[in-house]
Amino acid sequence: MVLPVLIWYVVVAAAGASAYGALRRLGLGSGAAWATARVSGLVVQAWVAWLAGNLGLDWWWWLGIAPLAGLLWWGRKEWGGTPWKHLLEPELVGLGAFLLLAYLRLPLLAVTATEKPMDLAILNTLLRPGVFPPADPWLAGWTLPYYYWGFMPWALPAKVAGLVPDVVFNLLVPTLALVSAQAAWALARGLGGSRRTGIMAAGLVVFTGTLDGWRQWLSGTALGGLDLWPASRQITGTITEFPLFTFHLGDLHPHLLSVPLMLVAVFLGRALCAQRDRAPLPLLGLLVLVFGAAGAANPWCAVPTGLAVLLAAVSGESEFVGWRDGGWKVWARVVAVGVLGWVAFSPFWLRFHPPAEGFGLVTAGTQVDQFVLLMGAAILPLFLVGWELSWRWGGLDVARRQLSRATWLAGIVALIVLSRRFVLGLGIGLGAVAVVTILRGRMRRARPALAIGLVGLVLLVFMELVYFKDPYGTEYYRMNTVFKSVTMAFTFLAVSAPVLLGWLRRRRYWLASAGAVVVLAAGLPQLATLAGRAFEARPGSWSGLAWMAEGEPEVVAWLRGQPRGTVIVEAVGDAYSDAARMSASSGVPAVLGWDNHEGVWRGSTINEETGRRRKAIEELYRSGNPERVRQIARELGAHLVVVGAVEKRLYPPEGVVAARQAGRIVFERGECAVVQISEPPGAKSEGVAVTGKVGVRGPGTAVLGGRCSVNRGFAHASLSFPPITDHRPPTTCLDRAGGGAA
Repeated sequence: MVLPVLIWYVVVAAAGASAYGALRRLGLGSGAAWATARVSGLVVQAWVAWLAGNLGLDWWWWLGIAPLAGLLWWGRKEWGGTPWKHLLEPELVGLGAFLLLAYLRLPLLAVTATEKPMDLAILNTLLRPGVFPPADPWLAGWTLPYYYWGFMPWALPAKVAGLVPDVVFNLLVPTLALVSAQAAWALARGLGGSRRTGIMAAGLVVFTGTLDGWRQWLSGTALGGLDLWPASRQITGTITEFPLFTFHLGDLHPHLLSVPLMLVAVFLGRALCAQRDRAPLPLLGLLVLVFGAAGAANPWCAVPTGLAVLLAAVSGESEFVGWRDGGWKVWARVVAVGVLGWVAFSPFWLRFHPPAEGFGLVTAGTQVDQFVLLMGAAILPLFLVGWELSWRWGGLDVARRQLSRATWLAGIVALIVLSRRFVLGLGIGLGAVAVVTILRGRMRRARPALAIGLVGLVLLVFMELVYFKDPYGTEYYRMNTVFKSVTMAFTFLAVSAPVLLGWLRRRRYWLASAGAVVVLAAGLPQLATLAGRAFEARPGSWSGLAWMAEGEPEVVAWLRGQPRGTVIVEAVGDAYSDAARMSASSGVPAVLGWDNHEGVWRGSTINEETGRRRKAIEELYRSGNPERVRQIARELGAHLVVVGAVEKRLYPPEGVVAARQAGRIVFERGECAVVQISEPPGAKSEGVAVTGKVGVRGPGTAVLGGRCSVNRGFAHASLSFPPITDHRPPTTCLDRAGGGAA
């Protein structure tokens, strides 16, 4: 398992090294430049390559090498005087996060269940030759309507490393921990934090847990038996993921992929504040690309990240930059960053049409106990700082200080009582302290960190007032809004909390120390549980397909070698099931995958089409008539029919036998066979080299021979099969599909 890690690590580090000198030329310190170099370099190259893909270049990934080479050349002189010891700390911070998360995830390498198959499907699609917008892997003939940009920076490293996509998937999760921890370290230091607070921020961004672990343990649950799932659903009817849960689960969903992009964008906004009188255009350009990438990777984070960038740029330690005395230039630059960030990624935004139904007002707020268990530790530093600042507002007189603090606390209680919403009242009360301090406060060192913490508070207040209308029904009406708000709030609070505690430590040592203990210890039971489970895991490789039935990973490897335009039919089933496994694992589009997700992505208008396809696939596998199977497959535009363990489980034996007899079996391993109905477009007539002995006998089948070696964990397999007679091109309903035929 070591060699793939080393190759991947070196490739990603090389991308960072290419951008390091350029960042130094932009005025960043050596440590901060190295901490943000990987993300910056990979975003720049991905954007250039993505534009090439939008212009019709199939092999767009390789074009990303050119901008990396350009960055390396532009910053080449900065390497001469590099103080190497300054690079050591951020590298060790990132490496520590990478190794710890990789260890914790050893029991979870199977890319199945939850959202992993969908995420792997998108990654596989981007690693196959194609243009933009990418093809929908679960609705052949249509383009992908979901946000995919979070994977873009990692396509070139995956190609250069030569690792198969499921291995890339499992190495990318700890890599996100690495770059997120480094970006948090740089941002915390940029907000005025010390080395200690930077390391603390790096750890919290990735490994923050909740007090629910303590609740379970103190209620009698053994430490090894703690369950993190209830904490991820802490607020009734919602999803409440927190950093430790999100990174450990490893769903490569937009809310995870966007974390390092958000942090680097905010850090660059902070750099803009430091250079507001002489901000170089390349720095603004880089900020445009990183901010734009964050928004395209996760549209939910566009506004909060933009707000954080703005506050980071105008909240200096010496003063809050207003409109006067030339301050308007800073505001104008940030506004320009937002506008140009949209323009730079307009090919994505102009094609992105979510089934938006508007916003609604929340009818019932979050319960006190649920919020305290979820975010009590995360929000404690802001409360402690508010406690101290409200005291200082009273001036030098002790009585006035006591009155000032009592007034602040009474205001929070009044807000909670009047609104009947604990989180709303607390958020507004803490936010008021933050706003006053940011605008007019004399606590200069606290201003930048309070500005970032304020963004977290805004997100919490937002989710208590408004929800985004989506198709999750009345019971889960605020599920997605709370989900996205909480995950982003954790990120911003995790960075600001250590800096604020560092500020408080100089004034109230014991109070700050107690707060730090609570924050750091909140997730210890959960972390200990995961560490204990990982100790017993012995996966043997980084492959994410070991859960599949015998022979199916080899079939996936063969499918990955099929030409662009190939369409498969496989079993359909419910969301989060093992249906659609072949399309997800190979990137070869299926006639239909998880139809539930298509409905979420596209809205109810797609239900008629997905229902028709599902009905046709059910008939294909149940008809018991090989001729009918061929007819249906051609009508659906499918070239290959998969007959494997899932199909055998879901459909009657006679239907499975008929599917096998409907055409020529061009590849088979273990329990899985691939039946060819017609030749895919662009298929080579001379065939391919198959490894292993494949003996398939029966009506309509051929006996194939040869030897095959498939390395499931490292390199692509080289597979081939004998020439197959051509079939008459089918008349397919996919040619008539809307939404952009691929």
